[in-house]
Amino acid sequence: MDNLQPLLPPDVHHWEAAQGWTGLGNATEAYVELEKIQPELQAHPLVRIAWVEAWLLGGEWDKARDMAHWLTNEFPQEPAFWLHLAYATRRARTGGLSEALSVLSRIWEQFPGEWMIRFNTACYLCQLDLADEAKPVLSSAIEIGGEEIRAHALTDEDLKPLWPWIKKQD
Repeated sequence: MDNLQPLLPPDVHHWEAAQGWTGLGNATEAYVELEKIQPELQAHPLVRIAWVEAWLLGGEWDKARDMAHWLTNEFPQEPAFWLHLAYATRRARTGGLSEALSVLSRIWEQFPGEWMIRFNTACYLCQLDLADEAKPVLSSAIEIGGEEIRAHALTDEDLKPLWPWIKKQD
């Protein structure tokens, strides 16, 4: 992603505004700003990333999944795109937990130092009633990401089946 052509004014301003709206949790305003970007720049990777983030926020799961899929094909070395793909796949009309788990399972070896991939994998396993399989996965996420990940796990509803086990791990 280092060799991307920069967006120029006024498009960069709309892109920045969309990022700001997404950061503020307002998908609708992010959409408005992204739609102002010139049609020929809608395919720019930075614009596509902004669309994915806005669609994820706005619950446009199918759109987000399709765009995240494109991003993972174009930039397979970016773990965030894989996480976006799994997150959207979980919620897409033709997706689900098993499909999201499959997305993340394919990239474990590619990103050995990314705790979030393991954390989300543990979430999906728990939600699939595979808590025993989720325990070592969550342990590896904590090992990679540090003890603050344990505290985060105790607030994640997807991991609720593991909360008693997590508390005993202190």
